[in-house]
Amino acid sequence: MPRTTRILTWRQRRARRTGHTGRVILRILAIILLVLILTGFASSFVSVSAAAAIYSYFTSDLPDYTELDRLGQDAQTTFETTKIYAWGRGPDGQRQLVLIYEIIDPLGGDRQWIALEQIPQDLVNATVAIEDKTFWTNRGFDVQGIGRAFYEYVLQGGSVQGGSSITQQVVKNNLIAEERRVVGEEVTADDYRRKVEELLLAQRVSQSYTKEQILTWYLNTNFYGNLAYGIEAAARVYFNKPAAQLTLAEAAMLAAIPQSPALNPIDNPTEAKFRQELVLEAMLREGYINRDQLVAAKYTPLTVAPGIEERFDIIAPHFALYVRKELERRFGPEQVLRGGLQVYTSLDLEMQRQAECVARAQVTRLSGEVGAALPADELANCPALDYLLPLPAGDVGLDHNVNNAAIVALDPTTGEIKVMVGSLDYWDDSINGPFNVAVDGLRQPGSSFKPFTYLTALSQGYNAATMVLDVETDFGTPYNGIAYIPQNYDRQFHGPMRLRTALANSYNVPAVEVMSWVGVDNVIRTAHSMGLTSLDQGNNQYGLALTLGGGEVRLLDMAYAFAVMDNMGAMVGQPRPEELQRLGYRTLDPVAILRVTDRDGEILYEYSQPERREILTPQLAFIMNDMLSDQNARCPAFGCPNALQLPDSRPAAVKTGTTNDYRDAWTVGYTPQLVTGVWLGNTDNTPMRNLPGSKGAAPIWRAFMSWALQDVPAAGWPRPAGLNELAVCDTSGLLPTDLCPTVSEYFIPGTEPTVYDNIYQEFRINRETGRLATIYTPANLIDTQVFKIYPERAADWVRENDLPQPPTEYDTITASGASRQGVTITSPQPFDFVNGLVEVRGSTQLDDFAYYRLAYFQGLTPVDIRAIADNVPDQKQDDVLGSWDVSNLNGLYTLLLTVVRSSGTFEEVSIPVTIDNTPPTVDILFPLPNQSIFTDEDWVIIQALATDDISIDRVEFYVDSAGVPFAISTVPPFSETWPIPGPGCHTFRVVAVDAAGNETPSDAVRVCLVDRDS
Repeated sequence: MPRTTRILTWRQRRARRTGHTGRVILRILAIILLVLILTGFASSFVSVSAAAAIYSYFTSDLPDYTELDRLGQDAQTTFETTKIYAWGRGPDGQRQLVLIYEIIDPLGGDRQWIALEQIPQDLVNATVAIEDKTFWTNRGFDVQGIGRAFYEYVLQGGSVQGGSSITQQVVKNNLIAEERRVVGEEVTADDYRRKVEELLLAQRVSQSYTKEQILTWYLNTNFYGNLAYGIEAAARVYFNKPAAQLTLAEAAMLAAIPQSPALNPIDNPTEAKFRQELVLEAMLREGYINRDQLVAAKYTPLTVAPGIEERFDIIAPHFALYVRKELERRFGPEQVLRGGLQVYTSLDLEMQRQAECVARAQVTRLSGEVGAALPADELANCPALDYLLPLPAGDVGLDHNVNNAAIVALDPTTGEIKVMVGSLDYWDDSINGPFNVAVDGLRQPGSSFKPFTYLTALSQGYNAATMVLDVETDFGTPYNGIAYIPQNYDRQFHGPMRLRTALANSYNVPAVEVMSWVGVDNVIRTAHSMGLTSLDQGNNQYGLALTLGGGEVRLLDMAYAFAVMDNMGAMVGQPRPEELQRLGYRTLDPVAILRVTDRDGEILYEYSQPERREILTPQLAFIMNDMLSDQNARCPAFGCPNALQLPDSRPAAVKTGTTNDYRDAWTVGYTPQLVTGVWLGNTDNTPMRNLPGSKGAAPIWRAFMSWALQDVPAAGWPRPAGLNELAVCDTSGLLPTDLCPTVSEYFIPGTEPTVYDNIYQEFRINRETGRLATIYTPANLIDTQVFKIYPERAADWVRENDLPQPPTEYDTITASGASRQGVTITSPQPFDFVNGLVEVRGSTQLDDFAYYRLAYFQGLTPVDIRAIADNVPDQKQDDVLGSWDVSNLNGLYTLLLTVVRSSGTFEEVSIPVTIDNTPPTVDILFPLPNQSIFTDEDWVIIQALATDDISIDRVEFYVDSAGVPFAISTVPPFSETWPIPGPGCHTFRVVAVDAAGNETPSDAVRVCLVDRDS
């Protein structure tokens, strides 16, 4: 039997030899011969020249089926082991390849061939029932099964798998060359030929041997997973007993394994139990057992033996076994066990060991141990400990109830895994050490999830300077009937701030607010596209709390997703297996295997050139990197210096996370050269004691990153073209005035602010009365003061924090106001917004009335007074005093009414008004014109950008031809949602209305709602 392992090379040569034409010809020949075989007329037609030629073509190079007689004699054959290597340092200190794992078949030199009489009848019956129910009567193949597969692989040109009887499987696994058994992504001519050869050989074997002999071969050569070849090995591996002692329940579970060896009771107990029940149902249908036996076997508890991994000679066991699984997926378990593969991996053993020792030291300290955090020999070989910050005095000797940690480090430019610490000790069962938390652990990430929310906001037109309110906010009533009012970690609210400040300090309320702006579904899609493979329970399972880490993720996925931002928006790696790919999720995977060769040194696989997917624009990635690496911005919450800062002010983007009850502590961060994710907690999910990510995981992250990068020049992220840098007002993020402090911020073109700051406002105040000054306040009593005027939603926060606010009453010591002894201006009212032609109404009721004058001047100081109505002799009672054309004016003006008596004395009143003749501007930022949105997204988010030179009163949202808005937004950001009724196209428009009543409609945006699978 050929023993070559050059599967991939052979596939490439085969593909070159057999093109489309060859496949068509072979398919036609296969149809003819299959018809002959299935109808039993193959031998009777050999006299016919055409049939004889076809038959001769397929039988000219058939293997000798009598080789099966040697199977029992070869049972003791030993196979070459697979060796897995990583880069490390040898005894001489030189960098070299180090063997980290040798995959040895523990039963390879002691395979026990047993006779059919030693195998329980229940196992024989279970095998026949699930694999080949017509085995005892067929001619080597199941006619119905072959018929079904015939249509698929011959007539449709699909897969050539399926329809294999027990006899066919014996033929394929023992007579067909190993490299021909592996089917590529595309069916080739040789695949058709191999399938026909299997049928011909199965027919000959069935004619030449008894069914008992064939079944003996089958049960003794099958692969049952976990290194077990043959039913005797399987019985001992899974149940620690000989096959002769298997019960019906155990036999049914083992019979299901050969179809999918990975779905066994050690590696996948839930699926193995499900498949056991399928076998029992098949046995019932075929009459091998009755219903009572089925029920008894189904509910019989099974004691499964522990895994049989060798403890000896394995370094970085979680990574080594991760590599092994990938090898088995690529080449099959049999090839990995006995193929003599040489496997070269991405792991850096020096980095791996430093990550391990730093994590162990930190967990030891946090467990209350005082003194040396590591044994002396390990301490001497852990230079990364030099970078581990001392514990705060209050934490020394304090037990935080933590016993485990996991770490992943990646090269963001290649996707290669450099470090994988799945637990603190693989061999420590007290912490469930074999469980790989880094790869298989689904954990809530806490605030380390927030970057996906803010990134989604940036992609929808918000910017890092957009103002968000950190004030007590009720976000509605979720499904549990309890109002959702999130709290910050410090149980305080911090008021209005820019998105940059909110993210850097990890404040919770702003993150939930931003999630409400952009939509939960959209954030999940962002996370999926960047690399998260979880959060797949249906979008209606997640609410606004997802932004605080209310969904489960994997550490490796988080590090890989952060690498997208690190790599300026590009995901790099190897293609994700096709069977694991899902719409909307990542299509690449991080890389563990760099090269695989066979026993002869021929390359079977090589990761020579990373594949690349552009997930984010470089501009989005740069802004996120800048926000996450802003050391000054995070000082209010984390203090400065802190565990998120690397030595020598090296730029590092980083985010911490802490879950409820301190069950998980996270830190995920990166520089342009390295991405590292750290998880701290307990494998059994019990809570730690007062241990946030910043105190538990961040020191590990800092120590490891500092050591790993100590000889690497510091570097930041290059600023891409297509970004504008502008000065904006701190807090509001709007264009600066002379009154506000400014900061510099980056903007994607089109997202820059267009209006001036309205937070910092100037007020003229009578310093003696403490009231707002009027035109009658003596100039020597007026002080000009600047106050911060926040949105109404922040009013409670302003009061609770005793922030200075301007007075609300006007000076009444000398001011006449809008009414004085029968002289009044009734319309407009003080501080009204007006435009166009203004009708001024009021009264001029004075004794000894002579005439009145109506005039105006700009601002509050009577300079350059201009007449509206001059020396009018008609006395008025709540009537029109004059018409004022303000169409060419803008800003604050004062109306002045003077009523003169015959004696020459007068009374005077005035009111200030704001003139606004400039209509607002408005655009729909999201959705985009002609965008398609899936109907399973529940709602369409409409985000508008509305600006005005004075003040926006409201933004009205309309759909299709409706004359009434479906929503009105009065507070920026102007964003509303519209429930999706089903498939169809709709047109959205918005109308912005300013405080003076000026209106501006937006351009209409057409959106089509489509089913995801349409």
